[in-house]
Parts: sequence; structure tokens; C-alpha cells
Amino acid sequence: MLLINPAFGGKKSAGKAMLLCLLPAGGQFYTERYVPGVIIGAGEITLGYFAYKNHIEKNYGERNSFLWWELFLFGYSLADAYVGAKMYGFDVETDINKVSFVYRIKF
Repeated sequence: MLLINPAFGGKKSAGKAMLLCLLPAGGQFYTERYVPGVIIGAGEITLGYFAYKNHIEKNYGERNSFLWWELFLFGYSLADAYVGAKMYGFDVETDINKVSFVYRIKF
């Protein structure tokens, strides 16, 4: 599945990344951040499974705890997808020889 539109100029839409977070780790996969995507996706699916299991067993205290953790992870996923889309294509490596700082002190 190809999620990159060549006509879009190598940028990613933050709104689309956040919308894709409705699927477990959809925003992370959209921004091509696969390792965090697998970790977040596995966490969301696991927490959802245990919340459902505790709901069936009528253990509402533990179910609510899992749902709060799921909500936290979902919020983190949204924020991570937003930042990943905004920073997509940002070159992290910088040649240190091209960076210079000049300080002048006038008295």
C-alpha cells in the first residue's frame, strides 16, 4: 500500500495523520515511522483487548483503568503523528563546519 503522493511534494498532512490515528498507529505508519507505529499499535490493541475482557467479566474497576491508559496512549499517538507530519522531510544531519556563531561585544 502506497501512502505517499508524489505530487504532494514530499510533505505530509498533519490533519490526515491525526485522522488516521483512529486506526491503531495509523498516523505513525502514514508518516513512515514504522517502529513507533508497531509499538503504539500493539499497545493500543493490547489495552483494548484487556479492557474488553474485563468488561465481559464485569470487572469494571480494571476495565476503567485500561481505558484510561488507552486514552493516554491515543493522545500520545495523536501528538506523535502531528509532530511527525510537521517534521516530515526535516534533515536532522547538519554539517558542523557550515554552522558558525559570531558574538560581538561593544563597549
